[in-house]
Amino acid sequence: MVATARAWLPAERPAPPPVNDNPLAGWLRQLDGEPSHADGPQIRKRVAAALGALATLVEPALTAAVRRARQAWDQADALVVLDAPALAEVATLRRWLAVRAAAGRTETAATALEGLLVLDAAVALIRLFEHRLAALLRLQLRSNEPELLPRERPFLDLAAALREAERAWR
Repeated sequence: MVATARAWLPAERPAPPPVNDNPLAGWLRQLDGEPSHADGPQIRKRVAAALGALATLVEPALTAAVRRARQAWDQADALVVLDAPALAEVATLRRWLAVRAAAGRTETAATALEGLLVLDAAVALIRLFEHRLAALLRLQLRSNEPELLPRERPFLDLAAALREAERAWR
């Protein structure tokens, strides 16, 4: 019933960023020329770069969605961070990491497997925000501190968490 009602409401979904502005763009070119015998530090560098690129995508999208939610609650679920080109880039990095993880029982394979897990967790968190932002906003407004944008940052600062993970992977 909610989906039917929502279909009748005017939806202003933000347009996904152009592929040229996508911080994830370019992994395909970078990974194609990458040697198949990448070592642990090279893998860590790739995962850190991916986390930083995801944070760069999340920050403006989440801030705009939280700001927009004050005026239009029906648009609270309009958060789109991972569009088709971004998901294609993440899938490319996942394949690259999976090849290195399958290489054997070495430290490099373990680092690649760990990178896969971290990348999957980051994407899952972003998806959770995309699908459950309205519920998170309602919970925040019912709390003792109902400010949605303290210091002009979203109360749930996913971009900062991704940046912290990026620093840990460098």
